[in-house]
Order: sequence, then C-alpha cells, then structure tokens
Amino acid sequence: MSLENLYLENRKVLKVSGLNCVIFLNNILTSDISSLIPFETRPSALLSPQGRVMYDILVSLDFQNSSKEKSILIEYDLFCEDDLIKKLNMYNLRKEVKVEKTNYNVFVTMNPKNSKNSLRDARFLNFNVIINRIYDKNKYINYANKVSLSNWYDLIRYKYCIPEGSKEIEINATMPLEINLDLLGGISFEKGCFIGQEVNARIKYKGVVKRKYVSVYFKNKNFSFSNFNKINNKIYLKTLKIGELIALSLNVEDNIWYGIAKIKLSYLYLFEENNQLECDFFCSKIKINFPKYMLPLPRKI
Repeated sequence: MSLENLYLENRKVLKVSGLNCVIFLNNILTSDISSLIPFETRPSALLSPQGRVMYDILVSLDFQNSSKEKSILIEYDLFCEDDLIKKLNMYNLRKEVKVEKTNYNVFVTMNPKNSKNSLRDARFLNFNVIINRIYDKNKYINYANKVSLSNWYDLIRYKYCIPEGSKEIEINATMPLEINLDLLGGISFEKGCFIGQEVNARIKYKGVVKRKYVSVYFKNKNFSFSNFNKINNKIYLKTLKIGELIALSLNVEDNIWYGIAKIKLSYLYLFEENNQLECDFFCSKIKINFPKYMLPLPRKI
C-alpha cells in the first residue's frame, strides 16, 4: 500500500480567537479545550441540545499565534462550513470571540518531519501508527498527491473505526457514543457542561446506545463502488437486518474491501463472543473487526 502524503480537499480550517475563546469553546464543544497541548490535534464535536452530532471537528492550538491570548484552530468538513460558522456565531452572544476562515489547506502524512506545521492526530495515539495533519497555505505542496490509487488514510481510519465528516457521520442523527467519540478522547465528562452533555452523560453512566460503529472487511472480486449506495448498504445476519455499511475503501494490494458499519449493539454482542461469526452484505460474507479500544462492549447498568 503506497503511503504517499494526501491532500484532503474536503477539509478546511477555522480560527477562533479572542480573550475568552477557550472558555467559549469549552462551554459548547465536547472536548476539554483548556487541556490542548501544542502541535497536537484532538477530536471534538458540536452537538445539538438533544445530544446528537451536528459537526465532528478536530481542535488544536494555533501554532502561529504570537500574542499572549490563545487562539484555537478548528478543522471541519467543508460541506458544513456555512452552517458551522453560523452556529458558532449564534452561540457567541456577546461577540467577544472572533470566528474566521483561514486559507489553510489540510494534508495528512505519516512523516511528521514533512512540515513545521505538522500536528499529531491524537485519535491514533493508542495505535501502532503515526498520523500527522499539516495545515499549509500552499495548495500544491510538492510532497502531497491529490490523487491516490489507494487512499491509505481512509483504509487506516476504517481499520481503527474512526469515521470523519458528514458522509460518514449523519448530521443531527448520530450520537457521539455511537461513533466511539468518548473512547477516542473526544468527550470530557469531567470539565463541566457542554451542549448536549446531559443526554450523553445519562447514556454513558446509566445505559447504552442502541447502535455502534465498527470496522468491517470482506473480499469480493465482483463488487464495485457502483454497487454501494444507501439502498444497497444493508447488512444481515441470516434473514435479520442488523445494520448498514457507512463507508468503504478497496485495498488494491490484497483486493480486500475495508469499511465502517453501523450495527445494532444487541447483535454486536454475538460477534464479540464469537469472532468467527460472519454477516451478509451484497452476496459477500463480512467479518466484523473490533479495535481493542472498543472492547469490552458496553453493557446496560
């Protein structure tokens, strides 16, 4: 698998600055903004009052900030840009915080020495892999390829079940614990209240979510992306529909499809107990792979 550096054309960066920017973001986002460290980016989200993910984001300290007051960078899905900015400004009632677009382009690399603007992606800290993100104003950096026959970044994300963006995380319909945001360090239940905190704290401490994102893989030479859509994404265990595929990517070296699926938790217990169990998708036998950080699966208290 070629590990060339990748330009992510669907990702952009906002800058949030002002004397109270850390307090402001800490009060609305799921992660603890006050504990950010230099040259590291962490997962976070802005939720609805009902506790569902509106925007999944990555947050980091501004590496080019030379003033005494902090400024925060927010990486986001370009599809959600206007709505995200509008929502942040809506919560910024006293206008003491400035929200502005940057001209940074987003790249991912496995070589942290590629740029002085390299940020360690904290979602991968517990895995035997280093993924860094680079925010650079130059759109055509000489070490980055816009086109890749094998998107190694997606393949690695799918292996460790790390969804990203509105194509993989349905807006205002997905709970953060469904996408394992709590297990990836994207939620702090200790810092105090944030939007949607009460709903998710109740789910975490008193119950469980109904569905979970998991990693899957299968081999089928006759399958192609043209077969994959929201109509043909259902997953079955014998005759029972247990979930749906969210995303797929083909590893051209071993001809295996890797992806992320959303499966009902009540059925995932069966796969946790029997790692030989398979499910069905589009004339293919799918194997479910649980990254170690997901196990054991949560049980209702």
